[in-house]
Amino acid sequence: MPGKTMFGRSGRSVLAATLSMTVAAGMLTLTATPASAYEVRYERNGSWAYTDSHRPTKITIDQAGDVPVGSWTDDRGRAHTARAYFTFDISRYRGAEIESAIFSAKETSVVDCTKRPGVELWRTAPYTASSSWTKPPAERAKLSTATLPDIAGCPAPYVEWNAVDGLRQALAEGASTLTLALRLPAGLEADPTLGRRYASAVGISIDYNFAPGVPTEPQTNGKPCTTAEPYQFERDSELGLSAILHDQNASSGVAEHLTATFALWPVDEPAARIERTGNGSDSSRTSVLFPRDTLTHDRVYAWQARAADSRTSGDWSGLCYFRTDFQGPSVAPVVTSTDFPVEGWAPALPGQFTFDAGAATDAVGFRYQLNSTGDQTAPTDEPGGSATVTLTPRPGFNSLVVVSVDAAGNRSPEARYEFRATDIAPIITGRLTEIGVPTTFTVQPGMTGVVRYRFQLDGDPEQTVEAAADGSAALTVTATRGGNRTLSVTSVTAGGVTATGVRTFALTTAPKISATVYQQGGTSGGQGVPGVFTFTPRQPDVVSYRYRFGTVTSTVAAAADGTASVTWAPTKAGFTPLTVWSVNRDGTQSDSASFTFFVRDLLPVIQGFLYDPSYPAGGPGQAGDFLISSEVPDTTEFRYRFDDGPEQGIAADINSSAIVTWTPEQSGTHTLTVRSLFADGSVSPERTYTFLVADAPPQ
Repeated sequence: MPGKTMFGRSGRSVLAATLSMTVAAGMLTLTATPASAYEVRYERNGSWAYTDSHRPTKITIDQAGDVPVGSWTDDRGRAHTARAYFTFDISRYRGAEIESAIFSAKETSVVDCTKRPGVELWRTAPYTASSSWTKPPAERAKLSTATLPDIAGCPAPYVEWNAVDGLRQALAEGASTLTLALRLPAGLEADPTLGRRYASAVGISIDYNFAPGVPTEPQTNGKPCTTAEPYQFERDSELGLSAILHDQNASSGVAEHLTATFALWPVDEPAARIERTGNGSDSSRTSVLFPRDTLTHDRVYAWQARAADSRTSGDWSGLCYFRTDFQGPSVAPVVTSTDFPVEGWAPALPGQFTFDAGAATDAVGFRYQLNSTGDQTAPTDEPGGSATVTLTPRPGFNSLVVVSVDAAGNRSPEARYEFRATDIAPIITGRLTEIGVPTTFTVQPGMTGVVRYRFQLDGDPEQTVEAAADGSAALTVTATRGGNRTLSVTSVTAGGVTATGVRTFALTTAPKISATVYQQGGTSGGQGVPGVFTFTPRQPDVVSYRYRFGTVTSTVAAAADGTASVTWAPTKAGFTPLTVWSVNRDGTQSDSASFTFFVRDLLPVIQGFLYDPSYPAGGPGQAGDFLISSEVPDTTEFRYRFDDGPEQGIAADINSSAIVTWTPEQSGTHTLTVRSLFADGSVSPERTYTFLVADAPPQ
């Protein structure tokens, strides 16, 4: 019965409301808390059979239909007595602890519903084609008897038997299958009024658990643990122990919470064993920390780990060992250098430094850091000995910090060695600003004896140029792509001494923009006045441009030389942005270029001092002034009319403006229409100013 849970005598009630249940692919996972998970699987029978006393030498195996149990009389008056057998594959449960196993079946027919005999469940040997009523599978053990109450229904849709002992014993014997038999008790088996039939598809709800596996890959403070001499050393700090946990239950989809126990003790005092626990899951690395005060100096410790789930514990791992060493070398090392003495200046070339452990006989190496650039290490030539390293200082002040370390990694006091170095890198003069344009740099030597220079723009092939007698040289560099580019120049002496200088440049790929009529950042042109905008590439192999005036984007093809021009006439005055991108043959789009300008307003501007477009003002008979102005410097006159009246003219003053006065005769909506006349005789388009006149002037 897939999807149905049966606990019965297992002691795990399905009524426990705190449990969450999920049924999938015949498996039921029950999770009580995040810390305890277990698995109940509904295992279906793979085969079924029955023997019949009427056919004493035959067995019926995997025949469609129901299986009979007990006795009945057929339609020809012949007596039958049957026993049913069911076989299950139990190989997946090898090694598991079986908490419960509930066999369940469905009654499909009953001879007499007033009688409820106890039906027995037996574990038997496997049946074969040669099994029969007279040669039945050997009975191994009677497992349980199910007697149904009247309220169970007839036929009962669900009957259960406790099969846990049979399953446990079969697994203990190493069996891969379990065969269970249903039969009536021997004294009742021949009574035809007690016969019944069951569905051939039955199952066992198995509550099982695999003990966690032995933890693997143990680590002591992040390092693989040692199991034999010489043991690893551990310094004066907290102790971190870890291992990877394993749980076979996870292979069937149960995310079980595991507890890892780590035990630690001094080898010479096993009774001082202490334990710490951590939480994890299958295939996870779980760790615990032991405080520093649980350890003492110069002692050998052993440790091991094991995992436990909510039901049982796994086996302990093998032993790991380490030795404690909490005392570092007692004195600071001595640092010397003939290449870089403490007094004076030396060229910033690679030079040697010698570290001597001095009286620290337990020192096995050194850790050193030049100008806070990160720790480096060097071993001593013998315990308590010395080491020589080659370092390249930076120009100016330098600080070298050195400590000696023992086998555990404990450090000595610091030694600080400070010195000065002269910059000998070549001096590079010049600036790289354009892509594809050859640029010349001059180089002066920073040291004597320079005979040549190697130079390279990052990512491009290295080139060489010979130096003049004074050590100088001229370099020609052509950038083939944009972005942040670094030019490195290395001077080389006749003796092979080198020094390198670098310069970094930011090269934009944005195209250049030029224009007729319209000036970048200025006011020019006007509505309907065309201008020619020319685009020049900064990246190679440009085939087209994307450009955008305001919010309208367009595309133009590039000429053979990579340039392109567009003619554009504005439709409105004011601030106008132009953005342009070049696109090369492989589809690469350049950085964007911007060109912003102001389009001059060719139409006159009208402003009413009393009469306003937004609200009624004044009234019939009340005069109002109107300011007319133009952004065009050579405006000579304004032609204007109120409503449908005659057009009049008024001269523009030196500021290209004029004031006209008008007295309305009636309230309501009125208009003032104006056009500008220019010195060259041309006339602007008209602009209309609409305003409101109140019914009467305010009192």
